[in-house]
Amino acid sequence: MRVMTYNIWMGGRGGALLDSVVREAAPDVLLVNESPKTPLLWRRRARALAGRWGMRHVAGGRDAGSNMILVGPDVLVRSVTARRIAQPLFRPRRGVAAAQLRVRGRLVGVVACHLSLDAARRRTEVEEVLAVAGRLRGPVLLGGDLNEGPRGASWQRLRAAGYVDHGTRAWPTYPAATPEKRIDALLVRGAPNVVHHGDPGVDEDLQARASDHRAVLAVVEL
Repeated sequence: MRVMTYNIWMGGRGGALLDSVVREAAPDVLLVNESPKTPLLWRRRARALAGRWGMRHVAGGRDAGSNMILVGPDVLVRSVTARRIAQPLFRPRRGVAAAQLRVRGRLVGVVACHLSLDAARRRTEVEEVLAVAGRLRGPVLLGGDLNEGPRGASWQRLRAAGYVDHGTRAWPTYPAATPEKRIDALLVRGAPNVVHHGDPGVDEDLQARASDHRAVLAVVEL
């Protein structure tokens, strides 16, 4: 199973370049940050993105703080959750999207989140993310832009809850053109074997032009 997390930058402004990254990476499940959020139009735009990538929109968007989940044609969806996390006035939208999936006969949970720029708020938000994730069955993959590196408090809290970080410094994600920081996480709880983690196998120059973040791909044996 191929799961990718990707901050697509302001609703997908990379256009055709972004399309190329996703199609070449060919994930079974895509966890998206900064998905379309324009009032009245966001659902249509989210479905349009999914269609361009050969996927379908199953959860999230504006109603999940601009996080969404897309799946490929062979992935079955049992249930979904979309939740906004309250923010101070004039702060960016935050939230969490989750889905209970069945892949090749196996139950799998996935979670997409995008935490605050404020460290104190991140500590609160990660608890809400864990509460949503805790209702999922089977192996769970939790991904998103945590806005801090692996030594940060939110990463530590996720590890304490049983989520394993298979990433390394070999694949920093931000800024995409000259990546120095690994702030995009794809953590795994309960999977028997993670075959690959990090580079989605797409030209790095293309990723640098498609978004301000690089994508992170995990290949998991179920």
